Amino acid sequence: MHPKIKMILYGLGVFSIYAIFVVGMRYFSHYTPTEAEYFRFFSQNDLLLGLLVAVVMTFTHERKKRR
Repeated sequence: MHPKIKMILYGLGVFSIYAIFVVGMRYFSHYTPTEAEYFRFFSQNDLLLGLLVAVVMTFTHERKKRR
């Protein structure tokens, strides 16, 4: 598989784990923010934070692989 595709799949995996974590925390705490726009669980800030986490984790993973 092409290395770029592996990197994108790793980032999507990190983002999906983040999304599952957020949904689980919101479900078990019975708290949903009033500004939740996406799927009634995510606000725009949640999605941006998830994107940032995925980019940082993917970048550090790629750097560790190259050592």
